[in-house]
Amino acid sequence: MKKFLAHRVLLSICLALWCGGCATDGTIRDPTTASTALIKADRDFALYAQQHGVANAFREFAASDALSLPMGDAPVFGRDAIFKFMADSPSGQLLWKPVGADLARSGELGYTWGTYEFRARDAAAKPVTHHGKYVTVWKKQRDRSWKFVVDIGNTNPAPQ
Repeated sequence: MKKFLAHRVLLSICLALWCGGCATDGTIRDPTTASTALIKADRDFALYAQQHGVANAFREFAASDALSLPMGDAPVFGRDAIFKFMADSPSGQLLWKPVGADLARSGELGYTWGTYEFRARDAAAKPVTHHGKYVTVWKKQRDRSWKFVVDIGNTNPAPQ
């Protein structure tokens, strides 16, 4: 059921991005510039997490009605609930790096994707590192800032 829900949400996101791109004034935006803005937002998000903690970063960069789709857990709705979920998550260091981005032609909705590492300690206090990938959907706010509206990630094997 969780897999079905995640696939359904991703399909909805793709359709929203596609439709958002169709309902424009026909202005062609420079994809490099558009991607740069979203990559910058994602990098700022990651840097804030390193400087102020992951939970605080998720609270700072989430839209008020954001949705988080954590692996192995139920969806988490709303900025405050996402903050609480992240604050109650296992301790460790979450580091991520955006790899790519795309923006709807309207310039108001886009996504970034990238890779992450979660560094923690196991029960025997030995260091362990989990690797994964993520997608974050961003929406431009009234103040022209970018806030995420959907965030999802899952694990994968360590890079070769």
